Amino acid sequence: MDFSKALAYPFDDEDWLKKLGILLLVMFVPILNGMAVSGWTFETAQKVKANDPRPLAGWDDFGGTIMRGLMIWLAQLIYMIPALIFVCGGYAVSAIALMGAAGSNGDSSDALAGVATIIPLCCYCLAALLMIASLAVYAGGLLRYMERPEFSTFMQFGENFAFVQKNIGDFLMAMLFIAGAVLLPGIVIGWTGCGLLVVAVFQAYFSAHILGQLAAKLQGSAAPAM
Repeated sequence: MDFSKALAYPFDDEDWLKKLGILLLVMFVPILNGMAVSGWTFETAQKVKANDPRPLAGWDDFGGTIMRGLMIWLAQLIYMIPALIFVCGGYAVSAIALMGAAGSNGDSSDALAGVATIIPLCCYCLAALLMIASLAVYAGGLLRYMERPEFSTFMQFGENFAFVQKNIGDFLMAMLFIAGAVLLPGIVIGWTGCGLLVVAVFQAYFSAHILGQLAAKLQGSAAPAM
């Protein structure tokens, strides 16, 4: 994968300032911002995969970008459900046990306080493991969705998992690049004010190019979406 190309490709586009400027403005819009950025990132990744010489997506079809982002956002939500169940369960156990401890005395209070700590902690650890596994399978679904952009592609959990398993090295490399794009700029620029927004724009366009490169490399290696 070409790390340097993912860093600099927007500036090969004469409209880069307009396209990234709109992306920055969209990030200020509550609720719609997540869907718009997801849709724009997906469109850019598709153009990278197609070897478009100017892959930076525009905003001419804003409604279409929102709808594509909505499909991706819904898929992400579905994939997070198992982890969210354990997180909510941990909170519920903690709240019930603490209320019971407040109304008890002595050993009973100490036992309930222990329950309020240990069981939620176990739930949160399981939630973290489920989140990692879900994100891995989701990544496979996202790349297969580029081949066949139908929501049912995301729901083919077995095929998506098999795709990631078959190409685990390439997926790990892409995820390391993207993780670096998330962490390193934050250390250099800082997570405050304008710096945070600049980092967010960079993360969106960089991640899109890496995903597009990965999709192009693995094109044809996945089971067709049915």
